[in-house]
Amino acid sequence: MAIQVPARAGGLAEGARALHIHRFLLRLALSAGNIFAWLIVFRAFFITNGDLALSVAGVAILYALSQAIAILVTPLSGAALRHGVRRALAYGTLCAAFGFVGITLLFAPARSLEASWFWLIGNFVVLMGLHRALYWVPYAASAADEGALRKPFAVGREVAIALMPLLAGLVITTGWLGAPLLFAGIALLILVSMLPVAAHDELFERFEWGYGETFRALVSWENRGALLLSIFDGVQGATLLLIWPLAVFLILNQSFFAVGLILSLTLLITLLSRHALGSILRWLDVERSTSVLATIAFSSWMFRLAAGTPIQIIVADVYYHSGVSPKRHSIDAPAGEQAADGGHFVDEYTALKEIGLALGRIIACVLLAKLVLFFQPPLAFAVSILLAAVCAAGAVILSRRLSKVIY
Repeated sequence: MAIQVPARAGGLAEGARALHIHRFLLRLALSAGNIFAWLIVFRAFFITNGDLALSVAGVAILYALSQAIAILVTPLSGAALRHGVRRALAYGTLCAAFGFVGITLLFAPARSLEASWFWLIGNFVVLMGLHRALYWVPYAASAADEGALRKPFAVGREVAIALMPLLAGLVITTGWLGAPLLFAGIALLILVSMLPVAAHDELFERFEWGYGETFRALVSWENRGALLLSIFDGVQGATLLLIWPLAVFLILNQSFFAVGLILSLTLLITLLSRHALGSILRWLDVERSTSVLATIAFSSWMFRLAAGTPIQIIVADVYYHSGVSPKRHSIDAPAGEQAADGGHFVDEYTALKEIGLALGRIIACVLLAKLVLFFQPPLAFAVSILLAAVCAAGAVILSRRLSKVIY
């Protein structure tokens, strides 16, 4: 349930426009920096110890730690929405900005302590976990104007976001100033994205559950289906945003430029191919077939097991992004995950969804860390991708069953 402060005339459209500008700037920044920041964390481990398995395990555990922080803080953050969603939005954005400041300082030449890099990485991990817990987007405030504001600029906006990984790859490989320049620019862009938030009318969400009650509801029998679906999505999210990019980074001999080029090409081609695949499914009259959609979801991950060259990686990724539902894990996965139940008000069940997503990410990361310490890295990555494939198919089947129960 939400209580909205009465807006001045035209305030709804103005607030919606401000929110979309903020989201666009933040998506630009995270598209350029999110994956590359975690690859830098991996490189810091690898340069320090020279052990591939330990480095992969280290970055996976740190990613899991950031999600654990999000789990612990989410109920508190939800309760704080009673004092204003805009305030939480601003705090969450600030956490992301200062997290990237920590990554920037990794490259500062004046560091005197050899161990200081670990504390800077720790700063990034903690702040990104807090960002995830605090960043609640008041989609409902702009629901009436969302379509009108998006349509004229949708293609240009998505193309700009798709080009950001390529730009990041170019900048990061220009020399010793490339990486700090990239992450400093990302931090600055995130800070700039806060300016439109001031034009958004405040919303107050009535989050009813206490801290302990939230976790009791999480494990309750009646919420088991929704929790399992969120866990499935979380496993896919961690594999999509950390494990698979890390595997591609290793396949491409740790080339930041190659990773950025492949990511951008994938996203640009996907803008065209997704519509084509949807048209084919409608022509075959199977766009609502659970078995067909589950097969596509499963196979889109399995194709990645055979990808060993840049072309094969692009083909596998385009097939994946073209086949998944735009609502979950689209080309802008964080934006899709953070939508409050697809655009409704933030409520107690949105918090459960967020916690379930974080649990899924932790499961995926802990599994990779354990496997890579006992088996060869290629096998560890293969098992992680196989788990994501199973979760993708399971998510399709389970979401259909839950929809039938609800409706």
